[in-house]
Amino acid sequence: MRPTLVVGNGPLLFILGPGERAIAGPFPIDPDLRRAAVRFNELGRDDLPAELVASIDPARAEETVLAAPARIARALEERLHRPVGEPNIDELRTARAAVPLLDASTERRFFLALGRVRLEEAMRSPEEVLITLAREEDRVERSVGREARAAESFVRVPGSPLDHHLDTWTRARDALGDLEDALRHSLESQAKLLVPNLSAVVGPRTAARLVATAGGVRPLARMPSARLQLLGSRRRPSPERGPRFGVLYRADRMADVPIGRRGAYARSLAALAAIAVRVDATTRRDLSAALVSRRDRRVDELRRKHG
Repeated sequence: MRPTLVVGNGPLLFILGPGERAIAGPFPIDPDLRRAAVRFNELGRDDLPAELVASIDPARAEETVLAAPARIARALEERLHRPVGEPNIDELRTARAAVPLLDASTERRFFLALGRVRLEEAMRSPEEVLITLAREEDRVERSVGREARAAESFVRVPGSPLDHHLDTWTRARDALGDLEDALRHSLESQAKLLVPNLSAVVGPRTAARLVATAGGVRPLARMPSARLQLLGSRRRPSPERGPRFGVLYRADRMADVPIGRRGAYARSLAALAAIAVRVDATTRRDLSAALVSRRDRRVDELRRKHG
């Protein structure tokens, strides 16, 4: 005798009974596809359709109950207070072939809604917030610089329509500058929370841009220091002449190092940054004081050598 099997097909659930019993269902998770996507993504014991639970509940205790995907099995186990396993691949294939196909339009709209729900969930994570803020702050900074350069070449003509245009344009540039300041403040605060050691070593703004360029804290933590040093550079390294650093050119204390020694500082700083981000991604111990002390000693050493 085959087990009682609960299988999901998009927003609908079906029961394949033991023996030769017919399929029961469909049991919709929710009539509204958007709400069904939300409930499916966070499926708990209270999100299961009551009719489905009532159809399984009378099943004899000796009968095996299986469910797929795994979140349905966990929810049923909590609701029924009995073990609920997962089907093997052959059982799942048989069940998928037996349940009715979902309407193509409904299937497409459900999975689009589910994808959006999962994207919104991912975007709420501190790491994704930091990456989005870093990219937005970079975009706004470039816009502010572009508008400032354009304003320098604009000729004001008193009494002409251009005079009125310039006043309006100035207000727009001021608003853009205020947005840049607000973004930078949010970005630095988020970076200090997510990667505190890295923020202390290279500065919170540079730390945020390193994380955004790498695509996350863990990808950045896996990088060797040589790659971290060149992360964000716009030219490929070559045997003759290549970039000395990428995003690190904005790092704290870079301006304190003589121009001819900045490549050496970037190498040392990248090594310290690699240590810092690995600690932030794993143990989250506070090593900022020791790392900053080593950074500052290196700056003093390079300045003495240059002098």
